[in-house]
Amino acid sequence: MGKIQQFRKRVAQQYNAFDLEEAAKAGEALLREHWNNRSMMTLGYAQDIYNLARVYDELGDFERAVELYTDGAHLFSRHCVGDATAYTNCLNNLAAALYDMGLEGPSAHLFGQLVSVKRFFKHEEDEAFADTLYNLANSVTDGIYEPLARSLHKEALAIRRASNNAQDVMDSLHSLAFLHEEKEEYEKAVPLAETAMQLAQGDDYACACHYLATLYDAWGQYDKALPLYEEVMDLTRERVGRTHHSYFEVAADRARLLEKMGRPREALTIMTEIRALYEGMEDAAFYAYSDCLRTISDLHKQLGEYDHAEAVLLHSLKLNRKQNEDMTDNIADLIKLHLHQRDHRRALEVLVYALMHSDSKGPELAELLIKLAEAFNPSADPAPDIILNAVREMNDRAALAPIIDKWRKWENEPFIPAFVMPPPTDPDRT
Repeated sequence: MGKIQQFRKRVAQQYNAFDLEEAAKAGEALLREHWNNRSMMTLGYAQDIYNLARVYDELGDFERAVELYTDGAHLFSRHCVGDATAYTNCLNNLAAALYDMGLEGPSAHLFGQLVSVKRFFKHEEDEAFADTLYNLANSVTDGIYEPLARSLHKEALAIRRASNNAQDVMDSLHSLAFLHEEKEEYEKAVPLAETAMQLAQGDDYACACHYLATLYDAWGQYDKALPLYEEVMDLTRERVGRTHHSYFEVAADRARLLEKMGRPREALTIMTEIRALYEGMEDAAFYAYSDCLRTISDLHKQLGEYDHAEAVLLHSLKLNRKQNEDMTDNIADLIKLHLHQRDHRRALEVLVYALMHSDSKGPELAELLIKLAEAFNPSADPAPDIILNAVREMNDRAALAPIIDKWRKWENEPFIPAFVMPPPTDPDRT
């Protein structure tokens, strides 16, 4: 049995040194030594399986972890006479691993079994039992099981309040609020989120404050949401700086709220700041930056600054072209902008550009025509006559040549990552 002790020691040393891959190798060698010694039915073997499962769990190898947790649970069930701690720990980790694999049904079943076992052993007042109830509730939040999830969260909340663990209480309050939010029961979700924010401290306070702001926002309580967004912006800027994605998110939320409140100029100021921050980052998230540009363009449009709105869209269009990304949203926005100004000719010129880069044999053209149809006439069928007529009008190559040449020249102009608002030019520019 000396080798078994040696392997156990090696597993512990590698695990404590955070060398999980070496710990896994040592653990597999330990199991083989148990097989050599025919000691697979012992409590020690069950504990070794459980420890190795935890290693694979932390490595992210959930399939192997689930296999070992399952074997460990079966073995612990044979040995837990009067004490279910080892068995319930193994069962809990097995359920959690299945949940991480996206197998919510089996995970919920096991969490349910775990609740039954803990009730049998009179562990209803333990914090660990509250954790099990919480995990089970999160596994059954959809459809017909939503009332059960709510009941489980309430039971977990009662235990956690008695234990005075503020973090756990806050998690339960937020989970209950989320269930009400899903059903748009904001009058029930908001008080829960307000209580959670009162308990939150440190980094958790900013998260709780942001969540409460989004609930006020969705409920239409804009005057309450706005100062919370402002507070979260200040807290986030102090904590992670102005170039972190979490700062961009809350700043964008505040800008959207200001827009809904009829204050587009203030919203534009915020979005312009975000745009400049994106441009200063080498690893800027492309899609988020592209969405930011489209939002800025829309705000300029609301303010009647059509030249600025077009310039931003053209910059975004060139960015998408440079990145070989889909351009249909930018093209549709450009057409909507020109039609809003009743400039049908320039809208058709954008359509020419769209057709220059469309695959007429694939689904891209069909999607494009739908987008263009919505731009020309939001209430029309997917292929209104105005689109078909426009395409027919463009069969004249001589008429199309100068438009195509203009777009080719525009494409050949160098792309400058940092956007600079150009001065107004003649009305014939594209």
